[in-house]
This record gives sequence, C-alpha cells and structure tokens, in this order.
Amino acid sequence: MATRKGQGPRGGRQSKTPAKGRRAGSARTARAPAASRPLREQLADVSDPLVLLEGLFLHSPVPYAIFGADGHIRLINPAYSAMFGVPPPPEYNLFQDELVERLGLASLFRRAFEGETVQTPIIWYDVKELRHISVTDANRIAIACTCFPLASPGGEVGHVALAYKDVTAELSAREAEQVERKRLFQLLTRAPVAINVLRGPQLRFEFANPLFQTLMGGRELVGRTLLEAIPDLAPAQVDLYRGVMETGERVSANEYPVTLDYAGQGHVETRYWNLLYEPLLDERGRAEGLVTFAFEVTTQVHARQAVENQQRWLEAVLDLMPMPVVMADPDTHDLIFSNAAADKLYGEPLPTHVPATQYGSLFHLKDMEGRRLGASEIPSTRAARGEKLEGLEVVWETRTGEYVLSISSEMLPAMHGHPAVTVLPFLDITRLKTVERHLQEAVRVRDEFLSVASHELKTPLTVLGLRLQAFARAAQADPDGAWMARHGRELQGMLRQVMRLAGLVNGLLDVSRIGTGRLKLEYEQVDLGELVQDVAARHQLEAERAGCVLEVRAEGPTVGLWDRMRLEQVVTNLVSNALKYGAGLPVRMGVSREEGRARLTVRDEGIGISPEAQARIFHKFERAVSERNYGGLGLGLYVSRTLVEAMGGVIRVESLPGAGATFVVELPLSPVEEPAREGPTAASTGLAS
Repeated sequence: MATRKGQGPRGGRQSKTPAKGRRAGSARTARAPAASRPLREQLADVSDPLVLLEGLFLHSPVPYAIFGADGHIRLINPAYSAMFGVPPPPEYNLFQDELVERLGLASLFRRAFEGETVQTPIIWYDVKELRHISVTDANRIAIACTCFPLASPGGEVGHVALAYKDVTAELSAREAEQVERKRLFQLLTRAPVAINVLRGPQLRFEFANPLFQTLMGGRELVGRTLLEAIPDLAPAQVDLYRGVMETGERVSANEYPVTLDYAGQGHVETRYWNLLYEPLLDERGRAEGLVTFAFEVTTQVHARQAVENQQRWLEAVLDLMPMPVVMADPDTHDLIFSNAAADKLYGEPLPTHVPATQYGSLFHLKDMEGRRLGASEIPSTRAARGEKLEGLEVVWETRTGEYVLSISSEMLPAMHGHPAVTVLPFLDITRLKTVERHLQEAVRVRDEFLSVASHELKTPLTVLGLRLQAFARAAQADPDGAWMARHGRELQGMLRQVMRLAGLVNGLLDVSRIGTGRLKLEYEQVDLGELVQDVAARHQLEAERAGCVLEVRAEGPTVGLWDRMRLEQVVTNLVSNALKYGAGLPVRMGVSREEGRARLTVRDEGIGISPEAQARIFHKFERAVSERNYGGLGLGLYVSRTLVEAMGGVIRVESLPGAGATFVVELPLSPVEEPAREGPTAASTGLAS
C-alpha cells in the first residue's frame, strides 16, 4: 500500500527542513531512536521509501496477497505465486471462493474489512476445486492465514492483507502419522498376540488389546496400575517388568509359567507364555514405559511334557530290562541312549552324545578273530548307517571284564513327534560261548574216543567175522552132518550179529571221520544203475527174511564221477532203511538221468514219516520212531546226507504217516569242484575229500 509523501500515520504534515537556527547534524542527533518513532517518520529518512517497501514485499519469504473491498486481488508477492504454483487469474474473487464459503471463512474475511485482525484455522486448499475460475496447475496446500486491515489516513479500510503460512509438510506428516497410528492400533488390536502398554514408574496400563483382555478374563485394565488390575500377579513377574523399567533393556522369557485366576472366577491355573518386554525410551534414552508381547504356548508345553514323560517312562521300562539296549542317531551315528543294563556292562554310564568318530578310542571292540574294530566298524555306527545287524558277534572289553555279545539292530522310523532312531539290543552270550567251547571240546574228545574205539573194535570184529565165515563155509561143506544140524542155525545167527555189530562200528567210524575231517572221497567213473543192482542183489537174502520184494528199474547207463564205496554205502543205508520200515511190502528202486544229474529213488510202502520228523532224521543220532521197535544208532541217514552233499548232491524224503516213504538222491555227473574239495556242510562237519 502506498502512502502520501510527507504525511504521518495520522495524516499530520511533517516539515522537510530542520527548525531555524539549528544545524541539520545537531537536529538528527537529537532525534529519538528509530524503534520508538512512528513508521512515517522513519520512512521520511529514507531517500526512496517506496523502493524500500517494494523490496520488502517482493523478497519476503511470507506469502502475501492484498485484496480490495470488492474481493479482487490487488497485489501478490513472489512467495504467494511459489506457494500456489501459479498467480491468481484476474477474475478470482475472494467473496466468490467456494472453498472459503464451504469452510466458513467468508465471515472472518468480512471482519477483516471491518477493521479486525483475524486468524484462520489450518485448512486444505486446492485452487483446482474452484468453479468460478479455471486453473489446472495449482498446488494443493495446507495453509493458515492472518488477515489484517489496511486503513486509509481517514481510518477507512479499503484493503485487507492476507499473510499465509504454508503448513503442508507439517500437516501431511501429521496426517501420515495419524494414519500410521491408526494402522498400528488396528494391528495391535487384531494381532493374535496378547499386547499391552504400561507407562510410568507405577506401570499403569495405557493399552491392552482385546486378546490380552480376553486372556485376563475381561478385567478392567486401561487406566489402572499393574497391581491394581492384576493383584494376584506373582512378585517374580512384577520384578521382570520393573527390571525392564530400571535397565531400559529388552527382556525375553520362553515357556514362562504364570499362575493366575485368569477368568477372575476363583479358579487359579498355570499357563505358559513366551514373553517379550520391549522398553519405551524417552528422548534421554530412559525407559518411560514398556510394551509386552505375550504368546501363549500352554498347549505346546503340555504336549512336549507329555512326550518327555512318555520318554522318561520308556527309559524307565528299558532300564528295568535285563537285556542291554542302546540307541543311535541315524543322522549323526552318535549314541543317544543306553539303559541300565548296558551301563552296568560298561562299568559306568555309556558316553552318549559323543561324536561317533571317537568311538574307536572309547570302546574296545574286537571281532571273533580278535581284530580291533575301528570307529566306522563299531556296530552302532554300522546300524546307524542303515545296515541291519542280525546276531553280529563281537568281543567287548570293558572296565568290568570281557564279554562276547550278539548284537542285532532295528531302525525305528520317526513317529508321534519322535525322530527316527536306531535300536541295538545286546545279548551277553559270554557264558554260552564258554559252554560252546566246552561242548566243542567234549565233542572233540567224543569223536576221538569214537575213532579210537571204532578202530579198536573193528579189528577183533573183523577177525571174528572172518572166523565165523570160515566155520560157515566148513559147515556148508557137510550140510547133512551132525555139526551142521546142531550148530548151523546158531552159526548163521552169530554171523548176522557180528555183521550187524560191524555195521554199527563202521557207522561210528564214519561219524568220527566226518567230525574230524578225515573222511576222504576217491572219485572214479561209476554206473549208478549197475551199483544199485549189485546192492539189491546183496540184500536179497535180507529182503526175503523181511518178506519184501526188491524191484530195480534203471533207464539205461547212468555214468558219473563219484566215490564208488561211499555211493554204495549211501544206497545200502537207504535199502536197509526201506527193508526195516517197510517189512512185508515191496521196495522199489529207480535210477534215471535228468538235465545232467543222476537221480536215485528208494520207495517203501511202510509206516511213513511225519512232516515234523522229516527234517531231523538226517541229523546225528536222530530217529523218526522209537528205538524200542526199531534198532540202530540213528546214523545211517546222517552219514548218507553228509556223503551225498560231499559229492555235490542233495537228498530229501517225501512221505506221509502210514503212506510209505520215498528217498530221493540227486547227484551231479561230475564234481562241481576239484576232487579234493570240501562238501557243502564242511564248515559244520569238518568233511574234507
């Protein structure tokens, strides 16, 4: 606003020259300070006050606009244009502004034209929303205005000045903060976690989300102190809160038990929580409050406790077992459990959860040949690798002694919340091995005795047999003589008994040879059909006495490399059995050749053999029937099986009780290996060819 030159603020005229008789310098020296002088007097000292005021208006950082009484803009400064983005068009009128009218500011502006200085509230203003003017590029801003009148010298208000304050950034930040606070509030309210905020040294509830209030039984919380709202809270729990306030440090607690009357109905219970106490710090870094995040884990804790109780129960059961048991982790191969029996065997608790790589030095284990086992050969390591052990025998040297163990293993898959585990039960067979050694020694002594006794008996029996045969021939030279009439039948009986006794001795001798590995086979070409015919011919007299008919059926020559004497022994044993158990009925023998193998069958129509007895009749001293009715030592089939297997063949029986029995022998036409070979059962019989 321009003022008339030379007039003061009230319209009074000022002198342009100093008073008469005074020097200009002294007059200026006598003037009052500028701050106490009226503005017009101060402007009078400026050579061009209009330029000064124009500069102040143009360069002021405060946006200004001067409106006339008709509502149109008379002046704006650059700060105004910068704030709105564009200068106002000429047709803009303050009293036609729809936003001003809608926001209720028109009355304020009219009061300014009436001479009152007024302050508007903060508003959002967007020129593009105005309908009486067309502006497209203006800024949307948040502003507050100070409206003050500009009066003429006569006191009339012809113009109003508006000083604007741009609070867009501040208001945007405040609104964004409010939005974020609202979002945070919604998040805390809807979170599946119990949350509360405590403020001040008295720990007063400032906020508690619905879940926390529900868990607290709907108690009144906000506005009350911690102990007012939850008076039954344990002192230790309160100390956790106070500790966070005193130290300003975060505190967490997992599976923390909190015993409360949660529902407020007099029912006290313990629940488990994962707790996080986060301090709220002021600008000096001191805790002025804290936020509590609480996750209830009662169900998980009870489930884990149930599993742990079950585990302890299982361990107690395993500790009561007399059998040593250990468990290993299939992933790490480490031992993770040992029962009391295993610890007792070791002399102290087994070192579990020790790396399996150290087992070689911790455990002194040997195989049955006395070789020390390394860490990778330890039974638990092998089993954890997935190898299934069945009766693995090892020697374990511990602080309590040396033990022979039979170890088995089973892989137990993951189930019911438990990971997979390898279970290894031990059998302490130390005593069994001692007994076995004693039995082996006894068998060795027995076999040696049988060998010696058989040899010692065989010589006089051979001599006796030869003498009896000589007597028989001499008696047969005079079949009608008195001696033959008196002693002929007795002589034949004695001869048969001697031959029977010689057969028993030969059987014992064969068993002795088999047991000591001294039974040798001499291979030669043999026609099995002819051999069977010869054996049948020698048993004709015995067959007649038994009332049996011997039938032999051979399908052409069946020639192979076998031990003639031992093969003849096999056939003799089978024929003798058939005549013994099939007395009075035919005995049929057959020889055939099938797919490179010789096949011999001996069939009787006797009492037959029960299924449970068919497996054991081929063992030593085993019989299918009572020895009271049928004599013998039960060695014939055992010797026959051993001889057949030594020649690479098999022997079996097909029978039913009361329906007779068929013994089948199958032999390769040539030895599978060199003649000097061990039979299939050599490991158990010691048989060598």
